[in-house]
Amino acid sequence: MTSTPNDNVTSTTTEQQNEPTDDTREEWDIQRDTFKSKADAHYKTKNFREAIAAYTDAISVDDQSHILYSNRSAAYLSNNEKSKALRDAQKCVELKVDWHKGHNRLGSALFSLGRCNEARKAYLESLRLQPEGSNPVASKGLADVRAFEQRRVDRERRQREAVVMEGSACDDGDGVSVKEKKECAPMNVSSASPKDEEDDLLGDFFTSVDDNKLKEEKLKRVEEIPDVVEGDSSKIKKENADLGTAKDQINRLILTSNHQWKNLNPFYVLDISHTASEDEVARRYKALSLLLHPDKCKEERARDAFEEVRKANSQLSDESKRKHVCDLIKTAMKKGQKEFDQERKRKNGIGLKMEENLESFQRKKVMKVFADIELKRREIEQRKRKHEQREREQEDAEAEKLKKEHEFEMNWKSGNRLSNRMG
Repeated sequence: MTSTPNDNVTSTTTEQQNEPTDDTREEWDIQRDTFKSKADAHYKTKNFREAIAAYTDAISVDDQSHILYSNRSAAYLSNNEKSKALRDAQKCVELKVDWHKGHNRLGSALFSLGRCNEARKAYLESLRLQPEGSNPVASKGLADVRAFEQRRVDRERRQREAVVMEGSACDDGDGVSVKEKKECAPMNVSSASPKDEEDDLLGDFFTSVDDNKLKEEKLKRVEEIPDVVEGDSSKIKKENADLGTAKDQINRLILTSNHQWKNLNPFYVLDISHTASEDEVARRYKALSLLLHPDKCKEERARDAFEEVRKANSQLSDESKRKHVCDLIKTAMKKGQKEFDQERKRKNGIGLKMEENLESFQRKKVMKVFADIELKRREIEQRKRKHEQREREQEDAEAEKLKKEHEFEMNWKSGNRLSNRMG
């Protein structure tokens, strides 16, 4: 077994390539293995830059070896070149999708970039290919991801509460336009420190699911119509009558202005109070599904409306996410109450009537807090894309430099041999 890179997150060894005996190997096989052995030796002495260069030489000879990409990914990660490590890990998995160690490499690279959802999926896929008892690397990686996510959830809750309590210097109005959102953004993301990269966009709040839920979703269709329990049938029929027609719901969820901002609040999507019980939420989801499911409803955009309902139910089915959403709404409503009382006091003092009621103030504040979080997520996402693009450009420049150096060295050696023969 050949000694290979160890990044303290992935395995310390890789599968040995099936190499023929020296007397039957082709020249390119020998050259590739020579470069690989040289790279492995550099890695063992923590000379990661030289290891990367040697693995690159080996890949230039054999660009279909998943092991070489796996090893270079580990070298890049040990050299703190995370984006490059990710690209090599992705290539490794592409070349050999059923190799569990490739998915471990991918999980390590993704986790180093703070992309916890994708890292978790990579480790779970590795465990699917290789059971937990014989795959400690994936087990440890998954545990690290979960621990990191829990710390981040606690931190994000405090950040969201601070955003709501600080309020905004401008009033966004009921329309919540993009221009106003930019002016009212809760923080200047571009000035954030590099450590903020690990916040992972706050997107896990809306998109991540726990591991059990991922396994369940693999066993059923995403758009499956929920079963209706016999005892709930009459209640759901009543809810259907209260909800109006499918066209009414499509207009509310898809065709109204700024629906994409309003739909960030899953309780708005389900058209139900944030104080509703778990059973009430489940019944409302079933009622809306019977109205909007594309197998039942032939209205245009029904599928889009149902997808919004499905996502909202997915969020509220997760106990921790539901609690986060409820906390956000409660804090925003308190803020709306405070601003309403201040405005009423101000107008009463000068003899003017209130143009908006308390419910309107609170509705705006609730929508505002969800919009602020989404804007922050988008801005951090954009910053990450720019960062990854810079790393790719640096990688391309470095690859071109190494290529030229290699060509120069080969030309020099060729010229030197010719000179010796002529001499």
